[in-house]
Amino acid sequence: MNVALAAVIAVTSLLGGVGVASTSLAPPARADAVEPVTVVIDRLTPVVPRADGRLRVEGRVVNTTTNAMDDVVIRLRLSSEPVTRRSQITRVRQSPLDTENQEPTPEQLDQRTAPDSWPEPADAIVDETQVDIGETIPPRGQADFAIRIPLKDLPLAEPGVYVLAIEVLGSRRGATDEAADERQGMLRTFLPWFPEPVSPLQMVWLWPLADWPAQNADGVFLDAQTPDAIAPGGRLTSLVETGARQPRSVNWIADPSLLQSVQDMSDGYQVLRGGQVVVGDRSDEATAWLSSLTSALDDARPPATTSPVLRVLPYADIDASAVNRAGMPTDVVRAVTSSAPLSSAALDQQVIGGTYWAPFGRIDPETADLVASAGVRTIILSGRAIPARDAYAGANTGRAVLSTSVGAVQAVLREPRMSALLTEPQRNRSDAIEIRQAFLAESGVLAGTIPEDAASRAVVVGPDDIRWDPSGTVVNALLKATVTAPWMKPLSLTGLLDEPVNPLRRDRRDYGKQAQAAELPDAYMQDIRRTSDELAAFTSVLDNPIGISDTYAAALLRAESAAWRSEPTVGASLLNNVSTQLSEQVAQIGVLSEGTVTFSGDSGRVPITIENSLDRTVTVGVQLRASPAIRLESEPLQGIQVEPGKKVSVDIEARVVGGNTLPVRVQLLTPDGTAFGEGARIDVASTAYARAAAWVVIVAFIAIVIFVVIGVARRIRLASSSGPDDSGGSDDPIDPHESTINTKDQSTPPTGER
Repeated sequence: MNVALAAVIAVTSLLGGVGVASTSLAPPARADAVEPVTVVIDRLTPVVPRADGRLRVEGRVVNTTTNAMDDVVIRLRLSSEPVTRRSQITRVRQSPLDTENQEPTPEQLDQRTAPDSWPEPADAIVDETQVDIGETIPPRGQADFAIRIPLKDLPLAEPGVYVLAIEVLGSRRGATDEAADERQGMLRTFLPWFPEPVSPLQMVWLWPLADWPAQNADGVFLDAQTPDAIAPGGRLTSLVETGARQPRSVNWIADPSLLQSVQDMSDGYQVLRGGQVVVGDRSDEATAWLSSLTSALDDARPPATTSPVLRVLPYADIDASAVNRAGMPTDVVRAVTSSAPLSSAALDQQVIGGTYWAPFGRIDPETADLVASAGVRTIILSGRAIPARDAYAGANTGRAVLSTSVGAVQAVLREPRMSALLTEPQRNRSDAIEIRQAFLAESGVLAGTIPEDAASRAVVVGPDDIRWDPSGTVVNALLKATVTAPWMKPLSLTGLLDEPVNPLRRDRRDYGKQAQAAELPDAYMQDIRRTSDELAAFTSVLDNPIGISDTYAAALLRAESAAWRSEPTVGASLLNNVSTQLSEQVAQIGVLSEGTVTFSGDSGRVPITIENSLDRTVTVGVQLRASPAIRLESEPLQGIQVEPGKKVSVDIEARVVGGNTLPVRVQLLTPDGTAFGEGARIDVASTAYARAAAWVVIVAFIAIVIFVVIGVARRIRLASSSGPDDSGGSDDPIDPHESTINTKDQSTPPTGER
């Protein structure tokens, strides 16, 4: 039987069908959370075991029960064969306390078995390592232990990665039917063992420096996040110090907005504390941080060369997918094209632009086309974004080609499992050591399973989130191991990109609903777009927008950062702050007109006064707008220039239809006719309709008078025609009261007398 096949069968037997285990990257559920005894490792050395070395394991056993623990024995266990598949590493880390040291049944090999029937991965007991704890461990108490043994005395049959376990035996007082040698606790980890030369992996370490860019348009920090991060012991300081220990093992990548902010801090800065803007007190620390970074970059540069070694991301790590989806592609272009010049100015040295680190490890085709058209030539993705069809261990990492509408770009594929380990949650130093050993195990298994004749044996490692906070205990040891371990050696990102492309057939996965759901929310992006439109209108009226347009545009790019995916409240506060600041600037250009303007006719001139309180000249237009619009006829005025701190009065022609007072809005305009600012409200009235109404009344009154006169004259004529007989005439004047005809005295005669 083939030796390699025999080894696979042996490990499968030991691990009970480990090959079918889930490969989820979620932190494994550690058995010590429910064990009577918790095993804590304080030291496990050497990180890179060698044949002439000595294994040293030190730590504590903690009694988590309310009963005392007697007859406590601690010893090491090893797997009798090396681990041969990466899925086994996950299964080992998830193995429960109660396992059976027996061969798996065929059913266990074919099916997912229940946890309580898993075979013990570390099946071989190392009797020489047994340590007896002479004292009783009280409830909630603990006892220290130390195990030392020459590595050559361990049953390490062949090179590879072995399962190493620290087992605790003993008995609990008050526990029934419990033997003295009952297992009370277990901690499983890994021991890489490569005493002979092996074809090494080429490790490409991505070392990003980024922060949450909570800085408004005035440069005021909304919180102390960044100042604290660059202080001694801060997150960003630790990252620079750690990377500087192995400067040529890491590939430095930075967010330009961070470099710009820290450079500004070195000259003095302000920060918001308790609702008040105060002077910051970490300017010296900012200077020291920049100096440390510059020194690390100098050390990372190959000898006798001046080639830049720092790669920079688009400004503020813009969430390109969300911004593009919101209809603001020019912001993405601005973030890409401005990144290198800003970074070079901040560090006073050349940098490498054109790199985009895709949030969530995925990028949709439209955004890939956009960033490529803006000048991006390298996109960092998760290995799951472009998986290999011809899958073997380690196939989903390294370098691939990503097609876009403007040509091919380089895709750098982070190894998903190892990258996730860098930021796996840690409760204590013991967890850090376990994570370190798991990482070494992953790399060791890859070294043994990637074909030696593969076009590339490169493995790219970088955090899922560029605002990472790794354990110094973990990454210091791993970086050192990258240089000293026989199964690894460092490779620069430039070297990776210069390598031939691995000819594996790959599939481009869909962007996916989860990736889109992780973007900045649509409502938030629409608020940014409204503020961007207001900024565009504002800068269009400024004769010299320098110093305003660039600061607000940069602040809005910071509001579009992918950082706010994890801190949405801070992002919303930043956007609100920038929007408020911009509105205050816009309000310094306003209309002072108010009250009522009365026309002597149906048309006339409306006097308008425009004030400019800014420190620069503006050119605006003005327009009258009424509701309903049909009642007002008026053409806008354009090209009104207002000097800094001055007022200008203009008249605008208007015609009013109707007699009622008309509310009119005086609206400022940009040169292209877009509404700008709040404007003012006036009332416009016309006296033409009042005079017309008066003439109507006069004409009506005259007509009434005429009608009355005519009626009186008619009655007089009637009275004259029906006066006294000629025979009884009299020269007496006529009494007007007697001229009225009395119809009552003229009775109608009987019918018969007619």
